[in-house]
Amino acid sequence: MLLQKAQITEQQLKTAQVQVDRMASSLEKSRDLSRLIVHVDMDAFYAAVEMRDCPELKDKPMARIHEHSTSNYHARKYGVRAAMPGFIAKKLCPNLVIVPVNFDKYRAVSNEIREIFADYDPHFQPLSLDEAYLDFTDHVEQRQHWPESSRTHQYCSGRLATGRAPSYKNVNECTVSSPSLPGSRDVCDAGAKCEVFGTSVEEAVREMRFRIEQKTMLTASAGIAPNMMLAKVCSDKNKPNGQYRLPSTREAVTDFIQTLPVRKVSGIGKVSEKMLNALDITNCSHLGQQMALLSLLFSETSWHHFMGISLGLGSTHIPRHEERKSMSIERTFKEMNKTEEQMSLCESSAKSWRRSSPLLRTF
Repeated sequence: MLLQKAQITEQQLKTAQVQVDRMASSLEKSRDLSRLIVHVDMDAFYAAVEMRDCPELKDKPMARIHEHSTSNYHARKYGVRAAMPGFIAKKLCPNLVIVPVNFDKYRAVSNEIREIFADYDPHFQPLSLDEAYLDFTDHVEQRQHWPESSRTHQYCSGRLATGRAPSYKNVNECTVSSPSLPGSRDVCDAGAKCEVFGTSVEEAVREMRFRIEQKTMLTASAGIAPNMMLAKVCSDKNKPNGQYRLPSTREAVTDFIQTLPVRKVSGIGKVSEKMLNALDITNCSHLGQQMALLSLLFSETSWHHFMGISLGLGSTHIPRHEERKSMSIERTFKEMNKTEEQMSLCESSAKSWRRSSPLLRTF
C-alpha cells in the first residue's frame, strides 16, 4: 500500500479530492439529528453473573472459558481479555479462577434485562445476550406527559438494609416499576426508599439502568447519541456503571469525532488500524484530512465507510427482526507446540470439511 501511495500523482489526488468533496456534501445533507439512539452494554456480563451468584469470587481474578473467554475487571488487570484461550489466560494470571459455563442461566438473566428494554423500545435490537440498541425517541416524547408518580421507582429493601441485594431468587419480588410500565404499583411501600427520575433522555436511561440493577444485581453502561455508530462509542466512555450523552448537534458531533481514535469505532479492527496507522492516520479527524488518498488506496466500500466515520454519520434506523444471513462454527484448541501435531490437526480438519461440504470436495 505504501508503494502504491508513492506512485500517486498530485493530479490524481486533486481529482480524487473533487469526488470526495462531492460525496461529503451529499452525505451532509442526509445527516439526521432527530433520533435518540441508545447503546446498552452490560458490565462484564458473564463474569458479573457468576460473581453475583458466588460472592466469594468478587475479589478474585476470574474468567468464564468457553469458545471465548470473558473475565472480570480484576482479571483484566493481568491482561486477560475476551476471545482469549484459557491456557494463555492462565499464563498471564496463574491465580485465575475459571468457572464452568452455564448458558441457561445467562439466557435467563438476559431475558429479564430484555423485558426492561422492551418497556422503552418494544423493537429494540439485541446484539448478544448482554448488548442492545434502543431508540428512545418515542419514549422520551411520551415521558414528557408523565406525572411524577409514573417516574418513581423503589429500591430493593434487601439491598438498602445489608448494602447488597438479597439472593437472586428474591430480587424480582422487591423491584417496583412505574405505574406506566408493566407490573407497577401507584406508590412506593410505606417507609421504602424511592427515587424519582426526570423526563429527559438522560434520566430515562438512568432509570432503565437503575431498574436493571435492582432486578438483576448487575450494572449496565449506556451511550446516547444521534446514531448507532456514535451511541456504541459513547457507551464505552463511562464504563463500568455509567452513561454518556453526545448532544444532538452537528457541532457537538464534529468536536467529538475530532480526537476519537479510529480503533474506538465499530468496524475498524486491528488490521484496519495498522493499515491506517501506516498512513499516519490515528484518529477520525485524520480520516477526513486524508480522504482523497484513502479513496485511491482502499476499496469503494471501505473509503465510503471511513468517510461516514469522519463525518460522525451512522444509521438512525435500528434494524428489526432481520433474518440470519450466515452462521459460523468455532472450536478452541489446547496449546500445541509441535509442528507434527499442528500439521496433523490441519490435515484432519481439512478432510472433515471436505466431507461435510459439497463445494469443498471439488478442491
